[in-house]
Amino acid sequence: MTLLKKLCIATFCSATILIVAILPAEYGIDPTGLGDKLGLLALSKPSSSPSSKLELSFNIGDYDPKAERINESVQGLIHLEEVPFQSQVIDIEIEDLGEVEYKFVMPADSSFVYSWEVLNSREGVYYDFHGHPSSADAKNYPDKFEMAYARGEGTSQNGSFTSPFTGYHGFYFMNIEESAITVRLVISGYWQDHQEMYRAIEGKVIKNVKF
Repeated sequence: MTLLKKLCIATFCSATILIVAILPAEYGIDPTGLGDKLGLLALSKPSSSPSSKLELSFNIGDYDPKAERINESVQGLIHLEEVPFQSQVIDIEIEDLGEVEYKFVMPADSSFVYSWEVLNSREGVYYDFHGHPSSADAKNYPDKFEMAYARGEGTSQNGSFTSPFTGYHGFYFMNIEESAITVRLVISGYWQDHQEMYRAIEGKVIKNVKF
């Protein structure tokens, strides 16, 4: 085979590849129709995958650099508070077979993170984390309404909490062994006030603050 014939065959093969494969795959040009049948034409179409550029849309108003406060915020990302962030370490002493209820006064949608542990007990405590509406709002709820968040027996618990309604939210502890114990509560977040609301020893009420 002569050199000229070899060059002609190579040129013909290159042209065939260009027309049948490269033009449909790269440029969407399919003069023979084989590119479509071979699935090569689809390769030239823009990818339907999400753009690498992330576009975010926020439900806030126009930004005013002179504003002292932004009153609209991205729902679920930030909640503006009227009170400053606080942190407390509270030691709750509980007598033999005693009961204590400790509450935090909070508006709706305020949050705190907490951790409590029994410092000197093998059996632990019975606990009930719950909330009550304030006296002013009680008329808007069923009689003796309360909402339970967690209850059980144990020596510690860690978590975060967002108040579902305005009112008193906190912890009830019952000492389930015959020796005095201390429950240490470490808490950080937002609340308006906090105090011991109830205390009893062997069923005898020592303190009962009305809310």
